[in-house]
Amino acid sequence: MKKLLAFFLIAASIMTLHSLSVFAAEPLPVERFAITGGLNTEKACDITFDATRLITGTAPKDTTVTISVYDITEPDNKKLESSYTITVGSSGIFSQSIDLAVGRNYAVVAAENGNKYSEVSATISRKSCNIKAVLSQYIALPGQNK
Repeated sequence: MKKLLAFFLIAASIMTLHSLSVFAAEPLPVERFAITGGLNTEKACDITFDATRLITGTAPKDTTVTISVYDITEPDNKKLESSYTITVGSSGIFSQSIDLAVGRNYAVVAAENGNKYSEVSATISRKSCNIKAVLSQYIALPGQNK
């Protein structure tokens, strides 16, 4: 009887500790973390001709913000192109200019503050300047003679 009781107590302890570790694996989000410019997470893909993009946002003081930019031009191949790390100051505002390669860029902005973590991402497609030059030749303005 004592062995059976001891078995159940040990089993209950293991299940409780396992449940706590599962909950601990899910970090809480960073409060007041937001992207205020440079990334449009509502679009499937943002298109630009610019070689850089300014990412701006807000987060609590001492939050570490990491921006990782991946080249995803080739399907099923995500290659890290650049990474930037910022520590948010007392203003609670951060900004970072990121480089964009011609093609599809996948930008991930992650914020970490203690045991709290948040992440947002977006795809930015940078088009070649040659395309821009060709398109600018075909702009039709209202009222132009034919």
